[in-house]
Amino acid sequence: MPWSAQTVFDRRAEPALGLVDQAAAVAAACHDMAERFHRGGKLAVFGTGGSGTDAQHIAVEFVHPVIVGKRALPAVSLTADMATLTGVAERDGLAEVFAYQLRLLSGPQDIALGISADGGGLDVRRGLETAHELGLLTVALTGGDGTAVAATPGLDHLLVARSADPRVVKEVHVTTYHILWELVHVFFEQPGLLDPEVTR
Repeated sequence: MPWSAQTVFDRRAEPALGLVDQAAAVAAACHDMAERFHRGGKLAVFGTGGSGTDAQHIAVEFVHPVIVGKRALPAVSLTADMATLTGVAERDGLAEVFAYQLRLLSGPQDIALGISADGGGLDVRRGLETAHELGLLTVALTGGDGTAVAATPGLDHLLVARSADPRVVKEVHVTTYHILWELVHVFFEQPGLLDPEVTR
């Protein structure tokens, strides 16, 4: 099919509608994240390549909200410390760069959010596996069919941008994590919703 503006838009339509189809799953992930924050937990976000910069974007959105009056919530990007990343990668292997940090920096009250645009990031999977072993809430954003990351044992929430085009996956991921941020705050703003007697 020859290139056209319509082709560019059509390539994005189905993955965007796929996010709409996952509305209940997104809401469930947000509710569980809000519960963890409510109990004093923090968010650890990680991904490689472009997803690594998404991790930093997500962390700053929670720590320093751009919407005035929204609650700041504790979050850290595990991709931001180049010295730690390269040190762990050299000694323990690239697949361990997030798992290593999670073992040192996280506790069972926390949240792990792993991002893998192609769904095959072994370092993201190892991070999520370790987070599950430590008792963290685990959330994954992936692309394609999720592949390796989707098969992570004990994964609590999986949100998939169903496209083979990495550009489209990234666009859907940006929308997804902005919705995650917004809905977490919606739960906080409903009086009593996160009290122990009414949580799921």
